[in-house]
Amino acid sequence: MAFKQNLPIPALLLGAVILGLLGLVFFHQPPEEDQIRQAVDKYVATLGPVKQMEIHKNVADILTESGRLVYAEFEKKDGAWTFSRNLADEFSRSMKDPETQRTVVQHLGERVSQRFQASVTFKEGFGDFRYDLVRDRELDQLVGRCSVSFAYPNQEKRGQYVENFQWKDGRWQSWGPGALYDKVGP
Repeated sequence: MAFKQNLPIPALLLGAVILGLLGLVFFHQPPEEDQIRQAVDKYVATLGPVKQMEIHKNVADILTESGRLVYAEFEKKDGAWTFSRNLADEFSRSMKDPETQRTVVQHLGERVSQRFQASVTFKEGFGDFRYDLVRDRELDQLVGRCSVSFAYPNQEKRGQYVENFQWKDGRWQSWGPGALYDKVGP
């Protein structure tokens, strides 16, 4: 004699719902934003006291109590977000690179040549190079700025050249020739 089991359909549905909920509980991952936030919090704990912190996509702008500004970039590796690099350090390294400085001076020379309609050359080591990073709120991205103060050739006027850089393809890249300004005052 064979037994025939007839399980009511509601019992099968209830079992499937319970298994589905258990699966969600055990295999659920928090949203990407929460995962990045957890990675940022873990990294920030290594920096000591923090005065201010903002997260923009995968970059955390962190101001420490000591005044150090860190632009920490995070990337996803093996399914988890981890600290990748400090974009401020990368920018500083790039601006100190002789090749980058030669390119900036070349762009400056192009702008001065355009203004005076004459060929211009600069001596090695001329000018005062300064650089900084700022968060462009409109573009919601970091913008590196390099400025060079200089004296115009055969004139008493001083000028300033400003060139912008962006983090792209794993390195800081120039947006191209920047802007030339006449300096007013001392």
